[in-house]
Amino acid sequence: MKRKFDVAFVMTFIWDQPPPSHPLPLIRLQSRALQIPLYWERVSPPYFRDYRQAIIELKKDCGIEAVVTGDIYVDSFHGTWIDDVCRDTGVEVIKPLWKLDRLKVIEYRVGSGFKAIFTCVKKPWFNKEWLGRAIDAQAIKELVKLNRETGMDICGENGEYHTMTVDAPFYEKAISISKFETEEVNGSYAMKPLDLCLVPKGGED
Repeated sequence: MKRKFDVAFVMTFIWDQPPPSHPLPLIRLQSRALQIPLYWERVSPPYFRDYRQAIIELKKDCGIEAVVTGDIYVDSFHGTWIDDVCRDTGVEVIKPLWKLDRLKVIEYRVGSGFKAIFTCVKKPWFNKEWLGRAIDAQAIKELVKLNRETGMDICGENGEYHTMTVDAPFYEKAISISKFETEEVNGSYAMKPLDLCLVPKGGED
């Protein structure tokens, strides 16, 4: 947005067995908070084929020119997967955070008015008490400590944790989650929101 791109869609893909880290009801509210339409597509293995086809159709039907991801860098496979999906489609891949310093990324996020919460955390680094917790200065201190002691990625780029943004400078309203269940799945604790809604900015706590 700062680079004056016209952001046409919030885009997400729904797997046969959706990962619990990014609940669709929360994504729908993010779209409403942004006042940007949500485009979602169900995909099946091999996911590469369905992702690619969806992007080709969006280019054909809606004229999209690029997709933007929040990838920082993991490894050569995961880090370039979306590039491979989009190769030869005429759709550019934009990765604003690519290879930036992890600590600077997360500190900027907090200092710039973003509020993100932990929606899925993996053992042994975290317990279920982290679910719903905001990434703030104290959380960053604890993430840095975990990184120093265990090598855990500060930004969770290896799947150690997942977050979702419930408020940002460009949200029209904030997202409030007043009630959720905790699910334990494959060594992780995940949030299942039960009661969530949009609220005026500053009224989500």
